[in-house]
Amino acid sequence: MSDQKVSMADFENLLDQQLTNYRNGFDPGERVKGVVSEVKGAYVTLEVNAKREGLIPVEDMLTSEGDVCVQIGDIVDVIFAGMQNGAFLFTTKISSKSVVERTLMDAYGRQMPVDGKVEKEVNGGYEISVHGQRAFCPYSQINLFRQDDAVYVGKNFMFMISEYDHDDRGTNVIVSRRQLMEKEREAQRLELIEDLFEGMIAPGTVTRIMDFGVFVDLGGAEGLIPLREISWSRGAKIEDIIKPGDKIEVAIKSLDWDANRISLSLRGAQGDPWDDVASKYPVGTICNGVITKVERFGAFAEIGDGVEGLIPISKLGNGRRLMSAREVVSEGQELELQVDEIDLERRRISLKPVDRRIEALDPGKLSVGSTVEGLVESIQPFGVFVRLSESKTGLLHISESGVSKGGNPVAKLELSFPPSDKIKVVVKSVEGDRISLTTPSIWESRGSGDDEVKLSDWKKSQSGGSFGSLGGAFDGLGL
Repeated sequence: MSDQKVSMADFENLLDQQLTNYRNGFDPGERVKGVVSEVKGAYVTLEVNAKREGLIPVEDMLTSEGDVCVQIGDIVDVIFAGMQNGAFLFTTKISSKSVVERTLMDAYGRQMPVDGKVEKEVNGGYEISVHGQRAFCPYSQINLFRQDDAVYVGKNFMFMISEYDHDDRGTNVIVSRRQLMEKEREAQRLELIEDLFEGMIAPGTVTRIMDFGVFVDLGGAEGLIPLREISWSRGAKIEDIIKPGDKIEVAIKSLDWDANRISLSLRGAQGDPWDDVASKYPVGTICNGVITKVERFGAFAEIGDGVEGLIPISKLGNGRRLMSAREVVSEGQELELQVDEIDLERRRISLKPVDRRIEALDPGKLSVGSTVEGLVESIQPFGVFVRLSESKTGLLHISESGVSKGGNPVAKLELSFPPSDKIKVVVKSVEGDRISLTTPSIWESRGSGDDEVKLSDWKKSQSGGSFGSLGGAFDGLGL
């Protein structure tokens, strides 16, 4: 049993050595010795020490009387002419030129592909060397699609001979790589018709970028990505996202095989960014945004790819009245924003600018008579709203502002208390969330407010009990 294993191993080694010595191909016009292995039909089959069999037309092996002059086992001298149906084709002709011509004529007649090398770029196309014969390939026939940065010179490709004739200048050969690619593409297209369906994600290669969209080769058919389907981001530029030759994945939006129209989406293959808005941008989130569009009623800002929110005009200007959002923001401007509200069903987000000065406000415990700093948040005809902290806002009523009566109250208040300015105010009263303010000068003009504070404290001490001595109370007020 072991001897059989050794013998089999020796046989495999011997076979490997033989295959290593076998020829993979021959040069046009190369002389070769072959052994006749079969005489049948229109060809004589030869063993030429290669991985493929050799063929020679039987008419090359006929006597003047028309009889075959060779038999199995004979050694013959032949000349390599080219490839035919996967076999090496030989001839007995002495002229290498005639061998090449015969090979090219046969390939042209049978519409068989030939191997060619792109030698150089010439006027209108490329010069191709096919078995040493000069051929011409127009620009339009070197590829299915024009690629400006494609490199062809020095490379070998398979070509179809589209024209072959002779004139006074010699042999004219025109070849086309595109014809061969189109045949292969048609076979691939039939497979795609069976495989593709709307809604699926498919791989593709970017072929061309146009003003209206991007063409993508799906491997047998070409589809178009409209501009709106390139990215979720409104301001994205195509050249920053993809370029010709890129391998990408696209979503199949629609298929119309009869009209050869396939609509694709690049952003559709990446998922809807609104799917995780609630978790990524909860209310209160601080984020950077870029202004994408400005309207009279506010400004739209993109806070993530495909996620936009609106900054209402009332949130812009730091309390200053605006006729248009353009007075304070412009397209392309970057702002630090805070998510104010989210409406997932309507796909809407309300935003407001972040004022870092508010974080620095620290009024401490708000008690009557305490002097605190705040920011002018907004101005109304009845007074000024002052931001005291991140969570507290007080009202400086117009009667407590020192502004004279008459005229336009808002204009007068804006002149005395410019929006977003930091000002000092005194807490006049605190009732739940309602905080009434006054100016330090008015508070001091009332005797520093000590009497009001003492009277307020006395009222609290008397709640639920007798009024006590009214005279004693007034004695305590120092009146």
